[in-house]
Amino acid sequence: MTTLLVAISGGHLMQLKILSTRVAGDDDIVWLTDDTPQSRSLLAGERVCHVPTRPPRDYAGVMRDTRIAGRAMQEHSIDRVISTGAQIALSALGPASARRIPFTYIESATRVTGISSTGRVMERVPWVERFVQYPHATSPKWRYAVSVFDGFAVEPVDEVGQLHRAVVTVGGNGDYGFRRLIDGARHVLPAGVDTLWQVGSTDVSDLDIDGVRSLPSADLNRALQQADVVIGHAGTGTALAALAAGKVPILSPRSVSHGEHIDGHQRDLSDFLADRGLALVREPDALTASDLDTARRWRATLTHDLSPVSL
Repeated sequence: MTTLLVAISGGHLMQLKILSTRVAGDDDIVWLTDDTPQSRSLLAGERVCHVPTRPPRDYAGVMRDTRIAGRAMQEHSIDRVISTGAQIALSALGPASARRIPFTYIESATRVTGISSTGRVMERVPWVERFVQYPHATSPKWRYAVSVFDGFAVEPVDEVGQLHRAVVTVGGNGDYGFRRLIDGARHVLPAGVDTLWQVGSTDVSDLDIDGVRSLPSADLNRALQQADVVIGHAGTGTALAALAAGKVPILSPRSVSHGEHIDGHQRDLSDFLADRGLALVREPDALTASDLDTARRWRATLTHDLSPVSL
């Protein structure tokens, strides 16, 4: 069986990569995503079909990308499609429907208390299998089977050394800056700390930092593993990458009122992670030196022997 795994780069793609071994098993895999440093690094050595990188809710672009998705399904003899979104899932839905290819949509783990705009479209398609990643979010239209946060736990660190390295990341993809977090991190990090600044679309040209818009996944993961502390926006990809590197991150949710995102889903995710001890959550202008010490006194662990899931 050949499965097409469909996700836009960023947190959606990282989620599907983590879930792929559990939901696709021993299938032959083909990926459909956009071409970014993250996707090239994360999917190195895989069979990948690319669509253009598009801004959120670019539905005209979504329709144009159906041709790319359809060509991928035909060329690779796809037997089923699994997607974690976002709007790229809609590009794959039409060609899959025309070819009667089974389609499974897994709502992003970012959606703790509600359904995304893409998910609401999927609700209207009776033959789409729909899953949420939280047991409390099930409904007559949505089932629960698996979550990217399965297996994560935290444990105390016996000894905490000096703070030498930090990672500050607001995500490497997207069209919304997060200057408040950059400013907050600059204020709280001690002078002399070797800091990697992944600033995405945030304008930092007036600051004396060496910001990079986006790093390949391998480079970012290496920096996260070497860091003593991680400060980031409350995106699913950032949280997962930090946890996978053994770090309990300090997360700041983006704000709609400050023009930092299209909705408030990062608040829901950060609250969920904080409740389970998987992150320390602070507003950007409320970061303190004590927060840095608290985050460093915990490490994240992950159980790798999770069972496959039949969707």
